[in-house]
Amino acid sequence: MDRLDCNRSYDCFTGSGIAEEFVAGFILEQYGNKDLSDREIKVAIISDRQVSAYYYNAFEKQFALRDLKTFLITVEEGEQNKNLSQVNNVIKELNEYGLNGNDWIIGLGGGSVLDITAFASALYTGRSRYIAVPTTLSSMSETCCADRACLNSGSRKNTASVSISQTAVFADPTFLSTVPKKYIPNGYSQIIRYALLADFGLLTDLIELSGSKPSDIRVFLNRVYAARAAIDKKNPLLLTLGSELSEAIEGYFRFMNYSEGEALALSLYATVPEKVRPAFKAIYLKLGLPTELKGVSFNAIMNSLRDSYRKGSASNDALVCYEETDGKGSWAISNPSTEEALAIFEERLKNITAASSQVASKDEET
Repeated sequence: MDRLDCNRSYDCFTGSGIAEEFVAGFILEQYGNKDLSDREIKVAIISDRQVSAYYYNAFEKQFALRDLKTFLITVEEGEQNKNLSQVNNVIKELNEYGLNGNDWIIGLGGGSVLDITAFASALYTGRSRYIAVPTTLSSMSETCCADRACLNSGSRKNTASVSISQTAVFADPTFLSTVPKKYIPNGYSQIIRYALLADFGLLTDLIELSGSKPSDIRVFLNRVYAARAAIDKKNPLLLTLGSELSEAIEGYFRFMNYSEGEALALSLYATVPEKVRPAFKAIYLKLGLPTELKGVSFNAIMNSLRDSYRKGSASNDALVCYEETDGKGSWAISNPSTEEALAIFEERLKNITAASSQVASKDEET
């Protein structure tokens, strides 16, 4: 078991098989030499049906061997289910089980499950301590650096958030072998964003990782976290690169047709400078990422973006744009007017929509 350099106050561990072998032991270590014979330690494990079907029985054994009582709480996975209703259901069950400050909450799953778990843990008055066990590359990349949990509402993304404080994160690469194909791009896309902003060499590592064994991930994750730390130090707002168009795509389909990673991949592809887009297309092909938005017209997405600005939900947002000065380019924060921002989005959207869609959209406008 190795420690990850995630630049946070809590412990982050990685290693093949650590989730099933070391989480329960870590919990007991937090009590030091205290006599636990007169108290019952309870552990609520929150997961989705698919992940729990794969892993819960094996994961739970370590707790039974140490006389720790576990409860499984299942939630619906996916961005479309990352909402306050699910958080409320989790809190109800935590209350029914009577968890308190002596007990633990564990999130076992991908990003949406961990957001729901972290959100519930932050709001639950029992003050149980929280451990994250991410099961996807995306959640492993994000959870070790996360300081907030976010929820969606309807077709709107990240409309509510809370500050979170996990006690530890266990990133076990064993889980990556069972990630459904549709969700694999989620991890790729976030790392591509880090590569564009701070460490372009991550793209080479990502291609190599996509064809290698999951156990090769420790050095890679440390490089990801170093890139994230560099971005945070420069300006955390840079991490919104591509978010506006990505969220418009996800929201239009109410999080159903495109996964979070697919939508972000499309947005990043639309945003990179034209001169590097052919190289990116080759990278996307190797990683199985989309380069063309299908199933929706150019005008439909633009109307969604206009609606966001009309309602004021995006009108004061900074926008990350690529700027060139004296032949040197970099990503920078700009504060365009509404008209300027929408013009930028139009240009980006043209890069990922078919020509026929753009023509049809112009006809609709006239």
